[in-house]
Amino acid sequence: MSVTRHAPKVSSPVYFVVMGGFLGAGKTTAILRLAHRYAAAGLRGGIIANDLGQGLVDTEAYRAHGLPVEEMAGVCFACRFDELIAAAGRLQDGHHPDVLLAEPAGSCTDLVSRVIEPLRTIYTDRFAVAPYVTLLDPDRAYQALTGTGRAGFSAKVTYLYKMQQNEADIVAINKVDTLSQPRRTELRALVERNFPKAQVIEISARTGEGFDRLIGLLEAGGPVGGNLAAVDYDLYAGAEARLGWLNATWRVTAAGGFDADRLLLELAAAIQKDLAAVGAEPAHVKMALHSGENLALANVVSSDRPPELSRASARPMTEAKLIVNARVEGDPAELRRQVVAAVGRTAAEYHAEATCLSIQDLAPTLGSRSCPTNTVSGGGVH
Repeated sequence: MSVTRHAPKVSSPVYFVVMGGFLGAGKTTAILRLAHRYAAAGLRGGIIANDLGQGLVDTEAYRAHGLPVEEMAGVCFACRFDELIAAAGRLQDGHHPDVLLAEPAGSCTDLVSRVIEPLRTIYTDRFAVAPYVTLLDPDRAYQALTGTGRAGFSAKVTYLYKMQQNEADIVAINKVDTLSQPRRTELRALVERNFPKAQVIEISARTGEGFDRLIGLLEAGGPVGGNLAAVDYDLYAGAEARLGWLNATWRVTAAGGFDADRLLLELAAAIQKDLAAVGAEPAHVKMALHSGENLALANVVSSDRPPELSRASARPMTEAKLIVNARVEGDPAELRRQVVAAVGRTAAEYHAEATCLSIQDLAPTLGSRSCPTNTVSGGGVH
């Protein structure tokens, strides 16, 4: 099964793929792999990145791969559909993509009724909409669906997690390269039992395993938006209110230079340890060190898994921009204190100076029964 055979042979309407899933599921890595597969088939791609804060690590990652990207920051697809259409329009006008790949915010649900259906029914002349895909992190999925494990979310956040899969046409269990075959079989049966309306597949965005299958399902013309889920907005609001967001940027300088990969991993470990000490469960902590074309990326996706370096730097750095996007179940003000302290300690260990350029911590809340808003506890530089 080749990509060329299954890639959409269209320029108008543009093929529109929405890839959702909870924080830490691996959406960015999966979208990058899809974009490169389509590019290898001679198709132009565009990315729409979305988050509830500004200054996104994902945007840096996409641009580092030479992909045109529009960033929707501070809002979500479901509550500002008009901005999603405007972002798509800018990509169409500036880059003429054949395929648009959209990554919604990791805490967003109700995407079928508020995104997939309007795209499919109102904009038929502009977009051909693919089946809606959500990704699962295998460890997080097992914890959420069985209530076991050392790390986990509250019942309210678990409700939000499950709702994302309830409305998917395709549920892709990601990171299967990290699982034994018995564990894969067990987890797939568990997911199929809990989400019987979805097509369940196994993939690895890191290695490419299962992507022929995924692309085949996207191009097969199967049901789109068929799993309209009834969202309990009181529970949704309660789940959002338990999450803390932080987006911050520092300038890191060291006259003698520093190893960006080691610094990032040590910073990630320090943040993970400090959050565990106050009982805050990481959903996803992404961080980047960026100096010109030199970029290093690291991630924390749980309190019980070691941090990972997802992109290694090409060489040591003497000055770089540090971006931290942290999403946890916990108080956003406490999250801010922990991250700021960890950055200061880690920079000092490398004889570097970290100057904060911007920082924002917020709690996503449902200001109405249909639109999340952001409650910001501080946006200044500290």
